[in-house]
Amino acid sequence: MAPEQLAGERVTAAADMWSWAVTMAFVGTGELPFKGESLTATAFAILHSEPHVGRLPEPLGSLVHRCLDKDPAVRPSARGALSELVAAGARLMGPMPPMVSALDTDEKSASSQRAPAAPPGPQAGSGEGLIGGGLASRGRRRRRENGRASWRWRAAALLTLILLVAGAGGFAFTVSRRGASLERLTGGQARIGQLAAEAAARTQAITWILHQASPAAVVSCDAQVCADLASSGFPSSNLLPLGPASNDPLGSDLVVATATVRNQFGSRLAVYAPAIIASFGTGTDRIDIMWVYPGGAGAYRAALPAALRVRKAADAQLLTNSNIGLSATARAQLLSGQIDPWLPLLIVTMAHSHPLRIVDFASQSPGGGPASLLRWVDLATTVPAAHLTRAAYLGWMRSFIGTQRAEYHPVWVQQVTLRTGQVVLRMGYGAPSPLS
Repeated sequence: MAPEQLAGERVTAAADMWSWAVTMAFVGTGELPFKGESLTATAFAILHSEPHVGRLPEPLGSLVHRCLDKDPAVRPSARGALSELVAAGARLMGPMPPMVSALDTDEKSASSQRAPAAPPGPQAGSGEGLIGGGLASRGRRRRRENGRASWRWRAAALLTLILLVAGAGGFAFTVSRRGASLERLTGGQARIGQLAAEAAARTQAITWILHQASPAAVVSCDAQVCADLASSGFPSSNLLPLGPASNDPLGSDLVVATATVRNQFGSRLAVYAPAIIASFGTGTDRIDIMWVYPGGAGAYRAALPAALRVRKAADAQLLTNSNIGLSATARAQLLSGQIDPWLPLLIVTMAHSHPLRIVDFASQSPGGGPASLLRWVDLATTVPAAHLTRAAYLGWMRSFIGTQRAEYHPVWVQQVTLRTGQVVLRMGYGAPSPLS
């Protein structure tokens, strides 16, 4: 609720922009910009506190801040906000909102600026004679005006009383019809929050699959997630929608375990999909990205110790290779045995031609679960011992990677700038990966 609504002032379309900004802040950060331990404390925060919206990408962050300004006149219109987002690259899904002339003045200032109109003369048979029109109707108008003023005064007094009582630490509710209405209100707010949490977890899971899963992976999911993945560009031929009559998804590589999927398959899900690669949300809203392992849970658990030993042995070979330089971070990561098995094979093969320097390994996997490995490596874009210019060295690396066979070919290869300012060539493999 916008501050002008709480203060009992005139409400315009600017209040809608306030509500939109609150929604965007919650979707982007998982937190409300104004919080309190009670409805009263939240109302006080809306009226007097600055919003907390976390880190939102620009221009969304500054736009949300402007829409949460206490002054409605400062907030952009819907058309203005959408125009800024479109200019920043957002894709327009429908027509732009129409141009609307905003009413910048409230009722009091508008009425004070109007010239007083001459009272109309009495109409025959209307009852608006000297008594009816001059006294009775005037009395009715005065009562209506006094009623409005009295209502505004009572609203302001009630809000002040609520804030004072809340500040003193006590607030009592009477179980009555008003109490029941409050329960319905808070219940509705809780349901809205639950829907927002479900949508946020689903968006995170879909984003993970689009950026982390191999495009060749076969993904099983409920109807909504599969539809969202297909509309976002994931190959529809590799999607297996799970309906009420679906068999166990043993032919897939990954399962998007939403509440619908968990309820459908129950404990069987963990039998054939024992490894959680990523997880988003909590409680009933949780969505797990699960790996369907050949042979099921028993075979997966039995293979884990041997797979870890094989990975550590392969990683140790990189430490002894004189053509491979490593930063302290990369060395520690190698010793953990959590490097994707495809990476050491590619790195050793590349080092036969020219020296390499590994800056670090990265999972690039938000929500990573216990089965998540480090599937990305950052390589320096120039190594003096190679005796090649930066352009020639980069060209060699890209050419070498491009000639690899499908099973050894990285899914993503791109130049990135690290937080330290160093430019590296990042390459990585999509999930799922073999244990060893």
